[in-house]
Amino acid sequence: MHSVPKRSVIAASLVCALLALTGCSQSQIYAADKASGVYVAIPNGWHKISSAALTKAESKSTAPGAADRLANVVWQEAYSTSLKTKALNALSLDPTEGAVVYIRVRDLNYDDMNSISYNSLRDLIVPLTTWLGDPAKANEKFVLHDDVERVEKVARGVRTTFTFGGPLGVTQTIDQTSLVSDDHTRIYILIVRATTKYFKKHVKELQAIGDSFTVRGNK
Repeated sequence: MHSVPKRSVIAASLVCALLALTGCSQSQIYAADKASGVYVAIPNGWHKISSAALTKAESKSTAPGAADRLANVVWQEAYSTSLKTKALNALSLDPTEGAVVYIRVRDLNYDDMNSISYNSLRDLIVPLTTWLGDPAKANEKFVLHDDVERVEKVARGVRTTFTFGGPLGVTQTIDQTSLVSDDHTRIYILIVRATTKYFKKHVKELQAIGDSFTVRGNK
C-alpha cells in the first residue's frame, strides 16, 4: 500500500504554509510545530482536536508510566473527519466514525534512549514484533501491508501499514510512522487510522497524510 513520498510537492506546499504567500492554495490544513520542526498536511475540512484537549484526556490515564510519558510530550495534535471524535477517542484504538490522525512528539528518558530500536518503534500501539515473529500469537485479523524504513533530516525509523481486529471486534487499518531522532533523545509519531472499510475507500487521501509527515528538527 506504500507509495513513495513526492518530496518536491510536499516541500512546495510547506513553503506556502510557512511563508503564507498569497498565491498558495489553501486546500489543506498544515499541522505544524515549528519549534520541533514537524509538519503534516491534513485534508481541508477535518476537525482539529487541540493539544490542550489531548493533554487533559491523557492526564486521566492510570496506565503504568502514563504520567511520565505525558510529562515528556513536546507537542501533540489530532484531526478527524468527524465532529463526534473527541480527545479520548483519538488517544485510544476504539473504532471511530471516519478517520483519525494523531501526531505526537515526545522526549525520551534515559532508559528509553538506551532501549529504543526499530522493533520498539513498531510496537508503540500494538505488539507487531510479536505478531510477526510468532503468527500463532498474532491478532486473528492481522495483515501486514507494508513495512519500510523512513529517513528524515534528523530522524529515522519505520512506516508500517497493517490491519487488525480492534476493540469491539471492528477491523481497523493503521498507517503508523514512528521515528527516533539521530541522537536518540526524541520520538516522532504519526498514526493514521480508520475502519478497514473506510480506509480502503479513502486510501489515497489517507496515504497522502503519511507521505506528508516531515521532521526537520529543532529550530
